[in-house]
Amino acid sequence: MTNIRSLNNIAVVVIFALLHFAVAIVSRALDYYDDIPLTVLTITMIIVVSMRNNTRVEMMAVLTLVATLLGYIFGSWLREAMTLIVDSSFLAPAISTFIITTILGLGTSYITERVTRFRSTDTQRSVTPRNIIFTALSILILRMIYVAMDRAEIFTEGMILSNIMRVLGNSWALLLLLAGNIILTINIMRLKDKSPKKPHQTTLLIAISTLTIPIASTCLIHYDIPYFTAPSDSIDDFVRTLSAALLIDLIIITICYLVQILLQSRQKLLEEREQKHRSEYQYERLKQQINPHFLFNSLGILDYLVQEHETERASSFIHKLAGIYRYMLSNDSKPLVKLSDELGFTSKYIDLLKERFIEGMVIEIDIKPSMLGSMVVPCSLQLLVENATKHNIVSADSPLHINITTEGNTLTVRNNLQPRTHGQPSTHLGLENIRRQYLDITGKDISVEKSDKEFIVKLPIV
Repeated sequence: MTNIRSLNNIAVVVIFALLHFAVAIVSRALDYYDDIPLTVLTITMIIVVSMRNNTRVEMMAVLTLVATLLGYIFGSWLREAMTLIVDSSFLAPAISTFIITTILGLGTSYITERVTRFRSTDTQRSVTPRNIIFTALSILILRMIYVAMDRAEIFTEGMILSNIMRVLGNSWALLLLLAGNIILTINIMRLKDKSPKKPHQTTLLIAISTLTIPIASTCLIHYDIPYFTAPSDSIDDFVRTLSAALLIDLIIITICYLVQILLQSRQKLLEEREQKHRSEYQYERLKQQINPHFLFNSLGILDYLVQEHETERASSFIHKLAGIYRYMLSNDSKPLVKLSDELGFTSKYIDLLKERFIEGMVIEIDIKPSMLGSMVVPCSLQLLVENATKHNIVSADSPLHINITTEGNTLTVRNNLQPRTHGQPSTHLGLENIRRQYLDITGKDISVEKSDKEFIVKLPIV
């Protein structure tokens, strides 16, 4: 489905690139400035591709603005370079706009397709016709302003582009634009999180910074700070430099905002996945707590001990059973517990199993004392012991050997393989849930090894 969508997006981009080519040819034939119709086509293309990939309106606006401004800058440069290759005033601009449109369209398609992978299930700002029209008109007006400036008396043809190169060539001004907009974007995101119901504060911060950062950068260039070697007194030169700095500032801040949106979307998605995996793990543990087979077997053993007047063993059994449930309930919401606590809990569980399998289990525990203060996922060790007894024969004739040790920074549980011939086959759901918990909480994966004679699971110790 994703591949089909990608192919359809490529077809859309090619269609718009051909339309750009045709408009550029017709405009040259009619001796008409093609800036506005080409800008409208570019905006429409970005919106169409974004909507096809279900992109949120904020992302759509940022991509449209970046594509429009970059198309203006690189389109002008490529047009000049193309005239040196194609000796035709009709074909050179048309070919350059075709190439730039294709690059911008494919880039937008690639970004929006990747963004959908990071989309969380939180409520996004809806893409309504009103939002689309407002976004398109705002960017179109901005583009018209630069068209008017480019044709103003203080600008000769191509002057804005030469001033853009002048700004980009000044290390101090470029550093100020980059650092200032990165800091601004971080503060904007913080304001949105702290005061989501007060958007005017964010808007005011953007407006002030959008003016002050380019003005400060222009002063660095105009007065040649910090060297003051050849300061210029021309106000026209200051305005020309400021217009280029404003354009670069808009591109940088929109790209910073785009990156911030991507990072936030990815973080939300990871948090939602972690919450989902934790819920599944807690559900698995809850099933253990109310597992009818476990309760039935435990009550059956308890009834046998009572009837045999084994009061001390019965009392010990009850206390261990209560301890198991107490541990599960008290650690239900904890991501990690001490290995010593998990080992004590598992030992109680093993004692209950031994009441059921009197001569069928051989448990060996060899844990380094220095590792007892380390952390593991709660109930993970007990789950591995339970899996071993669930899927293997446990009898006096074929005893199940379970060995629990620490090897380096791992807690290793190994048992001999003697699979049961009856019952449902293993779904490995328990192991998968444990794996997800370790990946989400510690970023480390568990290790599962299976041979003809042994089954080994290694849990990372934090």
